[in-house]
Amino acid sequence: MIVAIYKKELLELLREKKTLMFMVLLPLVIFPAIFGALAFFATKSIQDSNTRILNFYVDQAAYDNPLVLKLQASEHFNLKRDLITNDQAELKRALQDGQIDFWLSLGDSGQIAEDTQQQVHWKMYYYNADGLNAPLRRVNSILREIQQQITTARLQGLGLNDEQQAAILKPVVLEQNNLAPKRETMGSLLGGFIPYILLPLCLMGAIYPAIDLAAGEKERGTLESLIIAPVAASQLVLGKFLTVFTASMACVLVTLLSLLLWGFIFAQGFAVQAIVQLGETFGILSLFVSAVMLIPVALFVSALVLTIAVYAKNYKEAQNFMAPLSFLIFAPLIAAMLPGIQLNWGWAIVPISNVALSIKEILKGQADYLMLSTIWLSQLGLALCMLMFCIYWFKREAVLFR
Repeated sequence: MIVAIYKKELLELLREKKTLMFMVLLPLVIFPAIFGALAFFATKSIQDSNTRILNFYVDQAAYDNPLVLKLQASEHFNLKRDLITNDQAELKRALQDGQIDFWLSLGDSGQIAEDTQQQVHWKMYYYNADGLNAPLRRVNSILREIQQQITTARLQGLGLNDEQQAAILKPVVLEQNNLAPKRETMGSLLGGFIPYILLPLCLMGAIYPAIDLAAGEKERGTLESLIIAPVAASQLVLGKFLTVFTASMACVLVTLLSLLLWGFIFAQGFAVQAIVQLGETFGILSLFVSAVMLIPVALFVSALVLTIAVYAKNYKEAQNFMAPLSFLIFAPLIAAMLPGIQLNWGWAIVPISNVALSIKEILKGQADYLMLSTIWLSQLGLALCMLMFCIYWFKREAVLFR
């Protein structure tokens, strides 16, 4: 009977266009399109900021300054020779109006003497309202070349060879040797990132089917006819629960498939190579165990959202109740990603955080399978408790017909 109810609910779910869109269309098409567009425009904005021609002003007396000569030699800088003024208020207005991107106050210094031991101070004025600091970054990149040339010339003037110059400029060189295995390093990075992506997807995939199968049936008036059927309430809840759990896992799988598909399209097979590399680094068994660790969390989330949807009067109220659930998922995930947080028996009793930390340990190759088994069974027990509460909730007429 549970199988029959499951098939019936799943069929109705697939017929519901709104729910189907959230299950398939969002992760497969809309999300990649949104993130791809954001990445494209962000990249284009940064590229335009780094390549557009910057207009700058400098006093005529400093036209032979080495920095000015370097800037003029670049095709990305334009010296505004038609702007002749020493009034800082007027120059500030020119910056605000966009006539110039920055101005330099260099005094009357020409070529800097190589034998002097004094530090030269130049000033740069710019208008950084967008926070990108593009003029400062681009001028600094050219200034570093000049500083390197001047420093080298001064040290050569003192009769120092290249080795002696290097010893003065960088008296201590720290050689970095990371003895951690590649798997442990990658596992530590990806182990915190993967649960942060997959667990919210479990929630997103479960919310809309749960709302439709519970609060939605209340609005459509079909819940009464379902209740009077000769079927136990526990079987009805289990059928709906399995449907919500299927939708939750389907959302995760479809999203992963979407990432692989779009990665293959845009990166010409890079995504496939990345998956192969992950399999070679971590091993298929570790990836499989990591996926298994997500199952009790998906079961718990499915039971939780179904319980809330059963309580809600209608579709709108159910949506309002679901809003705080994102915090319930993200807060433990963020805690698990904090520096210095390691899986131990203390963290093993914290729901969701324990699973996120477990996946990190699995991918690092340092998993304690006794602790993992305890975490998995405790999460499963938590999911079963929530499911039992959902069945109890469903049997109460005061809840069903609020």
